[in-house]
Amino acid sequence: MKKILIIMLSFFIFAPCVHAAKIDISAKHQQLDVDKNKGLFSGDVQVQIGDIIVKSPSAKLDLDPKTKKPSLATFLENPYAFQEKGSKKHEIKSQIIKVSLLNKKLYASGNTQSIIMQDRQPVVVVTSDTQEYDTNTKIMKAQGGVVITYDTLETYSEYAEAKIDNGGEIDNLKLRGNVVIKEKGNIVKGNNFDYDMKKGDFVISGNTTSDVVFEDGTRVYTIADRQIFNRYTKSLIAAGHVTIEYKDYIAKGPKAHLLVDEKTNKANEVIFTGRSKITEKGNSIEADRIKLILNPKGFTADGNVKTSINTEDSGDMEL
Repeated sequence: MKKILIIMLSFFIFAPCVHAAKIDISAKHQQLDVDKNKGLFSGDVQVQIGDIIVKSPSAKLDLDPKTKKPSLATFLENPYAFQEKGSKKHEIKSQIIKVSLLNKKLYASGNTQSIIMQDRQPVVVVTSDTQEYDTNTKIMKAQGGVVITYDTLETYSEYAEAKIDNGGEIDNLKLRGNVVIKEKGNIVKGNNFDYDMKKGDFVISGNTTSDVVFEDGTRVYTIADRQIFNRYTKSLIAAGHVTIEYKDYIAKGPKAHLLVDEKTNKANEVIFTGRSKITEKGNSIEADRIKLILNPKGFTADGNVKTSINTEDSGDMEL
């Protein structure tokens, strides 16, 4: 869980600068009609806007009717845009790319793919139907079949949005619609995913499930309305119709708090608050508050405690 969520910090860094007033255009054929506020370019078209270079077989340029200055550049026939800064290169490929010089936005549509490279090696790959970046708000958006890959991490969603801070880092990240996050054998699902950099909270909500594999091969499967992971405290909180399955344990309650041992950096305690119930091999315990120890197995229960022992089971009660 920890690795899954922290890796998300590397999402979406393609940040084009379209503030520059100077535009350089080269092409085999160029046609400009000022009266119609149109420009047409074909044949090895290359346009440089600030530190962004866009290449395409053909392009259109719209002029502002009042100022006669370029307002919108539309690149056709599977254009390619890229931006290089030192060892980093950000590139985007799409069927159509539009750059609004007035609104300072870049919009790509049709089998869109963004790639962030470091030393010529792909680091982050984002594919979707459409992608856009607004340099005024510094918000990036991807929509329609969004897939993000980073190392061993994969995320799937219908919509993704990231806000970039002044240093070029992710400030807030949102994934919406049938969200699936995969990392090796770990899978997290929900309807909404939010990351708040200042608080360090990763929040997934709406019919959430998390299936996490520990180093010893055991799994913890959690169902809840909402799950919150904090990168600073390394704790996980599940709230709303919580069900946790671990080995022979099945625990249910309104809220559960999974704590990580600071020495081993492994999850070892789960605290259930509100009326909760744990069952194991037909045995059960119910209380207002239950503290479950995963290793070695044990528990403490407080508040109107009720215990049920299955006498037909010859095994010992391990709860």
